[in-house]
Amino acid sequence: MGSREKGRLLDRKRISGLGEPERKVMNARSTGNGGYHKKKSFFKVFTRGGRPAISLPTGPWWNFRKLPWKRFGLLLLLSLAVGLLLPAQTLGTSLLVILLLAILFEFATANIRKFSPDDKDLLFLTLLLVVMLGATKVSLAVFPLIAQVLPEIPSSSYGYGIGIAAGAMLVRIVLNSETALVFSLVASTFAGWLMDNSFFFSVYFFIGSVVGAHSVAFCEERTILVKAGAKVGLVNILTILCQTLITSKWIGFDMGFNLLFGLLGGVVAAAVVLGFLPMLEGLFGYTTNIKLLELANLNHPLLNKMILEAPGTYHHSVIVGTLAETAARSINANPLLARVSAYYHDIGKINKPLYFVENQGRHENKHDKLAPSMSSLILIAHVKEGLELAREYRLGQKVNNIIQQHHGTNLISFFYQKAKEQENLEIEQVEEGAYRYHGPKPQTKEAGLVMLADAVEAASRTLLQPTPAHLQGLVQRIINNVFTDGQLDECELTLKDLHQIARSFNLILAGIHHHRVEYPVPLGKESAGKKRNNGDLHKQPAKAGRDRHPEDKKGGEEDLKRLGMRGA
Repeated sequence: MGSREKGRLLDRKRISGLGEPERKVMNARSTGNGGYHKKKSFFKVFTRGGRPAISLPTGPWWNFRKLPWKRFGLLLLLSLAVGLLLPAQTLGTSLLVILLLAILFEFATANIRKFSPDDKDLLFLTLLLVVMLGATKVSLAVFPLIAQVLPEIPSSSYGYGIGIAAGAMLVRIVLNSETALVFSLVASTFAGWLMDNSFFFSVYFFIGSVVGAHSVAFCEERTILVKAGAKVGLVNILTILCQTLITSKWIGFDMGFNLLFGLLGGVVAAAVVLGFLPMLEGLFGYTTNIKLLELANLNHPLLNKMILEAPGTYHHSVIVGTLAETAARSINANPLLARVSAYYHDIGKINKPLYFVENQGRHENKHDKLAPSMSSLILIAHVKEGLELAREYRLGQKVNNIIQQHHGTNLISFFYQKAKEQENLEIEQVEEGAYRYHGPKPQTKEAGLVMLADAVEAASRTLLQPTPAHLQGLVQRIINNVFTDGQLDECELTLKDLHQIARSFNLILAGIHHHRVEYPVPLGKESAGKKRNNGDLHKQPAKAGRDRHPEDKKGGEEDLKRLGMRGA
């Protein structure tokens, strides 16, 4: 038996050992391609995202309700809209659009790892493409009228100012770069078709779209959108210059207007993105980096509620956010998403803060009076309650997913072992599945980072001597345990990433658990302090502070200066 067959056999054994919900998740999502479900047949092109693919009918009676009619409807709507916009016979154009989109969607789904849009994403892409092409069609109809008012500007120059790149920039911000690349190809092809079947304009729009999408990666400030528009404008100028060299039409009066409108094309694209991005966040519920920046504000009502009702959890979450953000930068993940998700990953503990050890302080441990099964139910429930709070405060789907996945299907080992010690085989047998979180396992790098950072930060609190060597051994042990338990099987973290994550965690934890030099206390002050502690401090007159010896007063001022509490 080869290594591949052994690996498949181990996977089947692990799946068979899971509970029914976990087994369904594992079977639906396990594909061996970064955790993304890929389709292999043309009949599976329009399958529902995140669900098993639809099998072909084998009998004469085919249940048509199993077909994803939403996707068929979106494709039909898009083909009809494009058919009406493009200057050709509507039926032939619509059929050509259906053929082009179906083949392109099939190829992208099967070969591009992160291209896996769901129904909401397809609706967004469809409406965006129709709006972009409709705006282009209207602009081409208006340009001749403007040329009559401004005859000094050639009518052919206006086309360079159309901001097709705005569509790719929006897709890159709300989805990912792979989907933005596919959208750029489709939008630029159809836009060139609208421009009298111009191959150059297709290339012109495609280059601008790719540059614009690349420039807004990890867009955390709105000024980045302005800079991206400027980059698109500069690339448009270079593309127009290349066209000039190809056609041997050297710089002239018309050439100047072409370059000017090429620069304006980037400005128009940036303005469109700035105007439509807040609308998309509200209509489709997308969580952009700009939205994450708002959630990163520690004055958010949910974080304020946490610091008042669960201060230990709040402090833990902030440190987990620092760990996750630093590790995300080292493996090229989204550091802002990792940090914000870590801030909110344990918000479900707000409802029952005293049942979690970081919030108990000097209170008694409430789990001492509970059965292990009840304690495990309380711990498991904080994920569900956190997800409900996240939806109530509209944190966004990306944050919601990480809240749901940050424990995966981990085993609550403490209460499981406690239940095994109290187990009575004649009455009831302890099942391991009852002491595991419900999952699903982390599906993205950021979710895996939050899981690892959460476990490492909590475990580091148990070290009596948190030296760098002990912290390094702890981090390595935690990561190995999570990896061997299969919790990282469905996310994109590689072994190289795990080594980088361990280095980042060691660096941050060493800074948190650093040692401080003990400040020496003068003998005179130490004896005075003992006298005040043993004597009647409340009987000393208030003017004693004013009648201190000048040398003692001078020494106190020097101590304050050393501690930075008094100006020099």
